[in-house]
Amino acid sequence: MTESASPELLEALAENRAEFEAASAEISERAERQEREIIEAAEQRRQESLERCKELDEQAAANKEAREDPNSKNEWLQRRDDGGGRTMDFGPAGDELEEAPVDPAPAQPTAPTPQPPVAEPPQQSTQPARPPARPRTDEDDDEDFANRDWFV
Repeated sequence: MTESASPELLEALAENRAEFEAASAEISERAERQEREIIEAAEQRRQESLERCKELDEQAAANKEAREDPNSKNEWLQRRDDGGGRTMDFGPAGDELEEAPVDPAPAQPTAPTPQPPVAEPPQQSTQPARPPARPRTDEDDDEDFANRDWFV
């Protein structure tokens, strides 16, 4: 039982081991490359966030200065200087109303055509009839402040 293994078996074992080591090296190299990419992306995001924080700090400082400026509360200084002197802004629809097209005058006035008189139907009220008013009493006069003599 001390026989040695056959040369074909030893050769197949060597091939398997070589394939395993090559695959293992490839996997470890791919993992290291992905780890480097992740680290680089994280560093880039950190740099971008630091830059954004600086921008936001500068913007916050500018806003704070604007709030502390005594002229910032003066609405007359904040109004738009559009030259129109308007006090209200109705948006783009308001501008269209101001610039209404002018209709050209007709070249020759035409005589109006006579129309026959139209008989108007009698007008009937569409409102329901009011209930009769209740008669006034002395109590009503006491409660009527308009008729009360305040100097007595």
